[in-house]
Amino acid sequence: MGLISIGSAISSVCIFVGRICSSIAGALGGTVLGQAATSFVSKIGLAIPGLNIIATIIQVANIIVKIAEILGLKKENEDEPDELAMKAEKDDKKPEDFDSVEEYINHLHNDIELSKEDKEKLDKMSPEERAAYRATGTYLYTKACNEKLGFDTTGLKNPDLIGINSEILTDLLKIGSVFTPSDFVICSKYLAQSGLNTKQLSDYLHNRSENISVDEKVKNAIKDTFIEQNPDISKPEILQKLYQMNIED
Repeated sequence: MGLISIGSAISSVCIFVGRICSSIAGALGGTVLGQAATSFVSKIGLAIPGLNIIATIIQVANIIVKIAEILGLKKENEDEPDELAMKAEKDDKKPEDFDSVEEYINHLHNDIELSKEDKEKLDKMSPEERAAYRATGTYLYTKACNEKLGFDTTGLKNPDLIGINSEILTDLLKIGSVFTPSDFVICSKYLAQSGLNTKQLSDYLHNRSENISVDEKVKNAIKDTFIEQNPDISKPEILQKLYQMNIED
């Protein structure tokens, strides 16, 4: 299959999954979440060459789930992204009824239960439909993670993903063997202390920054992260990890 055909096939799946996302979000009381979830799906649709949109959504969801668990936004093995989206679909309350995404998610965690029939419905969904639920729930968890890390104070008022967005998620997929979600959470703290964010981190990973001073601050944030995670790590080991984190465009 040629490149155009592959791109067309992926695009078709993105559109299909995006439409389901919009449908789910429509049940939440508006189009903002639907548009945001659809945009989220579209932006990660071509994230990793060789992976289709469904596989990419699953991998992105896994990263966000781990970050959400580290930040205390999700309990392990409870309310997976697709389950969270289904809870939101069942709920009478809407995201706009809450002051923050975290507060909304806590409400879904504590006040809404999925029945046996609901869980069976999820299990019987087509891969595309379940991916749409997973993408919608992942979007909600991502918004809450951005709030928790201080990247975004607008909550659901601004549908864009600030801080943890499609670009940095794609980067985290590519460097996952060297730089874990736990590393990312710690690194975010060090970046913030230097007045930086994930945009500078991504620029550094892709070697596209033209500001040597900023690059040095990002590198120090990464180094400090590795040292905090492993105080006994050697300088050669850090340098090796930094080398392995270089992403070729």
